[in-house]
Amino acid sequence: MNGNKVLQILFRACFLLLIPAIQIFYFILNNYSSKVRNISTVLDELIPFSQHFVIPYIYWYVYVFAVLVFFLFADYKYYYRLLACIISGTLICFIIYYFFPTTVPRPEVTGNDLFSSLVRGIYSNDNPYNCFPSIHVLDTILPTLFLLKYTKNKLVGAFAVISYIAITLSTLFIKQHYVWDAVSATILGLAMYFLYTNDYLWSKVPVKRISAYIRLIKMKRAPARN
Repeated sequence: MNGNKVLQILFRACFLLLIPAIQIFYFILNNYSSKVRNISTVLDELIPFSQHFVIPYIYWYVYVFAVLVFFLFADYKYYYRLLACIISGTLICFIIYYFFPTTVPRPEVTGNDLFSSLVRGIYSNDNPYNCFPSIHVLDTILPTLFLLKYTKNKLVGAFAVISYIAITLSTLFIKQHYVWDAVSATILGLAMYFLYTNDYLWSKVPVKRISAYIRLIKMKRAPARN
């Protein structure tokens, strides 16, 4: 790998810093003194607490970072689009948190095993707000969709889907999120994926059509000359 290639990769890698940079808004919004909503469903009541699901919950950090680094080296177009999806989607979540704050009541975790200790650590560092949509689920489905689009390897595809399912279930079983949090995040993720991977939307065709439409309106509004 020549020096110019290394510099290009380092330059692209700098954009990863945008992810932790915008997290300041998460911590600002993760404190509420006013009324917050509880959007629990019957299904949420049926899902038991399981401290063992803390492992896929923590694995999320590895999964998202690993996929971003993979695209950083493998395909810079996918890398930039995935990063844009994550940042845009996260900012949309922040806006929803502000106008529609929700909470998930947490159970008392009394076990002395490693899994229980990890759950208590997560609880102590993350207030039970900023739930709908789940950023955990959003930032899982996006790398999964990009991997499925990029690779033809069935093992990699299966690994990505299993990761998405395991991480999503983990948010429910350790009582960090409700079902609607996961569903809304999945829908948002699909919308962001379509927006940033649709080649037609990123081509010059829509711009040309909009420009032509604007010119047509101006021509119709222009006063007739004698």
